[in-house]
Formats: sequence, C-alpha cells, structure tokens
Amino acid sequence: MNYKKFALILIFLFAILFAFFIVSNRKTAIIKPNNKEVSQITSPELISTKPNPLDDTIVSSTEIIELTFSRPLENVPEFKIKIEPKTDYKIELSGDKKTVKIIPATPFELGTTYTLFILQNSKFEGGGRLPKELTFHFRTVKYRGF
Repeated sequence: MNYKKFALILIFLFAILFAFFIVSNRKTAIIKPNNKEVSQITSPELISTKPNPLDDTIVSSTEIIELTFSRPLENVPEFKIKIEPKTDYKIELSGDKKTVKIIPATPFELGTTYTLFILQNSKFEGGGRLPKELTFHFRTVKYRGF
C-alpha cells in the first residue's frame, strides 16, 4: 500500500514539474519600448513621432515624418496610411522595422492642413494590428512672400 501511495505522489510531482516546465518555456518575445515590458501578444503601439508632437503642428513643405512603433512592421506594403488632401509620398522602414519614414515625393502645399490616417489594418510582425486607426493633423507654413 505504501508503494502505491509513493508512486501516486511521485506521478503527481512529475505532472506539476512538467506543467511548470511547459508554462515557463513559452515564447513571449519581450520588447522594451521606454523600459516597459510588452509581450508579443499585445497590440502594437505608436511610441514616438517626429516632429513631436505630430498632431496640430506646423511642418516645412519637405519635412520627413517619422513614426516609431513598439513592434516591427511586416514590410512597407503592409503599412497602410492615407494622407488628405492627397499627396504623393514614399515610405521607408528602419533596419529594425519599428520606425517608418513618410517622405513627401513632392513638397507639401504651403499653407495647407493635412490629415494623416494610420489605418488599423497595418500589419506587424507576429500578426499584430493597431487597436484603432490613428489620426494626426498637421499643417505647412504659409507663404507670405518677401
């Protein structure tokens, strides 16, 4: 009888150790934006902009807009934005794919207010998406002549 109790206790302990081993070996790719731990299953966040702040700011007609996220994007075509009024632009990703540069192909129109929409269906590595669409309004300097 003692042998059966000992065997059951031993099996129970092995089951607990096995469960602990499985839980502790899960992959959770830790990213540390601003010294804050975020697991790979959390939604990506916009952590900085350049110019800062981007919303309701004045930019030059050739200013490059930079957006830095907490997680890497999949690639350039998967980063979905819209700029109104419509303007031509080029997108570049940094080496770690967390920072996006929006480069105007032609200068922004002087004295114009633009709205930048970062669409929710932008894709990030690991299958993440933004929790909501992000919207920023910026304007260019007005031409006042000489």
